[in-house]
Amino acid sequence: MFKDELLFFVVMLGIFLIILFSIFLYLVMKKIRETKKRESIEAYKEELQLPLFHFLREGAEEVEVGRDPLQIRALIELMAGFSQTFASEDILMRIRLFAEDHFDGEIKKHLRHRRWSMRMNGLYWIEDFGMRTMTVELDRVYQSRRLTKQEEIQILKIYIKNGSSDVMKALMHPKHEFTEFEYSLLFQALGNEDFEGLMEAAGELPEVMHHSLIDSIGMRQNPHYAGFLEEKLGSASSEIRIRALKAIVAMEHYLPPDLLAEHLESDSWQERLMAIKVCEYVRNPELTGLLIGLMRDPSFYVRSQAAQAIMRLERGQEILKEMAVSEEDLYARDMAEQWLERGRIT
Repeated sequence: MFKDELLFFVVMLGIFLIILFSIFLYLVMKKIRETKKRESIEAYKEELQLPLFHFLREGAEEVEVGRDPLQIRALIELMAGFSQTFASEDILMRIRLFAEDHFDGEIKKHLRHRRWSMRMNGLYWIEDFGMRTMTVELDRVYQSRRLTKQEEIQILKIYIKNGSSDVMKALMHPKHEFTEFEYSLLFQALGNEDFEGLMEAAGELPEVMHHSLIDSIGMRQNPHYAGFLEEKLGSASSEIRIRALKAIVAMEHYLPPDLLAEHLESDSWQERLMAIKVCEYVRNPELTGLLIGLMRDPSFYVRSQAAQAIMRLERGQEILKEMAVSEEDLYARDMAEQWLERGRIT
């Protein structure tokens, strides 16, 4: 009986070792194959780099493209690098036309691959090359049931760059739930005309898009939208007012002292903080009294920002010296001393 069990154990162990050895052998062979492929691709890149550069830079004779998939892969990688390096319209146009002529098949293979990373690589290349001949394939991926959020965002970015007429509808009704950051990312890619359309629809946007729109205005730093931000300062929502002030700071847009005073006296410490940041470049002496009062604020961040804003005033150091000596509020006195130790800022 014991011998039978021992024999069974030895047989199972042998089978297990054979399986392990087979997996090991498979992985080694796969690694060797991938290494050889990579070496071939690098050799192609070395060979093609210079003629491709002359073709893109000077419009010299186009590089001859064979049927070897490794050569095409090398060309794709070289083109992706060049597209990130050059900003010339002529060069970018040559890259786009070359990619549309030679890379369609390889990129379609990537877009149909079961691995997500391969599909994403295909989408990044379409964006890098500015390809416009992949619309049908992009639509297919976009309508696919296995579409991931990252793929959707990447496809929407391509739609935006290609000027797709349905992009606004797609942004309003995404297939996945986007965060504010993801919306901001997409809004930054919008052209001026599409962004104007988004501004006109601001009142109908869901909250997350509305917040991202205000943030995007700050990032664009276009004074044309300053009136829109000033209008948002009157919103009943503290969150909207804070974001509008943040965008105004990014644009360094001037706000009149009476309007700033309202926000310096807000119940929200974040709103007071952002209003002080506006004071830093407005530097209006009418607001000095309020800034001194904010040195006694319960929030450390507000006190520190107020001290910094006072420091930027013409008599800033003098005011802080007086506070460091005679201020009754211990926290305000400490903050004044700290900023005096830091010295004058520009």
